[in-house]
Amino acid sequence: MTRHLHSVFCLAYAASLAACAGTPATVERYRLAPVSTRDAGTLSAPPDADAAVIAVEPYATMGIYADPQIVYRLEETTYGAYPNREWAIPLGTMLADATVETMRAIPNLGVRVTDGRTAGSHQLVWRGVVQQFEEVNRGKKVAAAIRLDAALVRTPGDSVVWQGSAASERPVADPTMTAIVRTLSELTSTAIRQLVMQARTAVQAERMASVK
Repeated sequence: MTRHLHSVFCLAYAASLAACAGTPATVERYRLAPVSTRDAGTLSAPPDADAAVIAVEPYATMGIYADPQIVYRLEETTYGAYPNREWAIPLGTMLADATVETMRAIPNLGVRVTDGRTAGSHQLVWRGVVQQFEEVNRGKKVAAAIRLDAALVRTPGDSVVWQGSAASERPVADPTMTAIVRTLSELTSTAIRQLVMQARTAVQAERMASVK
């Protein structure tokens, strides 16, 4: 049994003892760090009022990722979730907010970006899916890993004009939860920027079509 798995069992056991004693276990809540835009360069002028609008919807989270608990993986196939460590905001919402910030920081993207949770008219919808988002434990080595899929959909009609994927894994030298969340935040910023840059050609084409 790995040290990590043993510690997880201990946490669960301690939580059960606390529940039996009538004292609820303390829940730690985390959120992803804001997207860094320092490398975005000089921002371009705001897009025209008639430019295409992209509405970024909350990312779809399925299975174990739909719960607030932070997910961990042992080796390649065994998954679990911390009983007392949660996301303070739904993961799909945090990823959508990070995508909006990233798109607004890309110079000359030429489109207006809005929160997909807000009603309004728009020509394009950004739909993301969480395929991986977790702490990874391989023996004594700890890493953070993510994989995000995304698609740009034209409305009305829901026709896909672009789709792509970005994945990354990075070791965490100091495997505290704070360090793991910080690493997940850094991987998120990189992956979302990669996805937006992959989609840029399709976005520019839609922009040209919207001004004809």
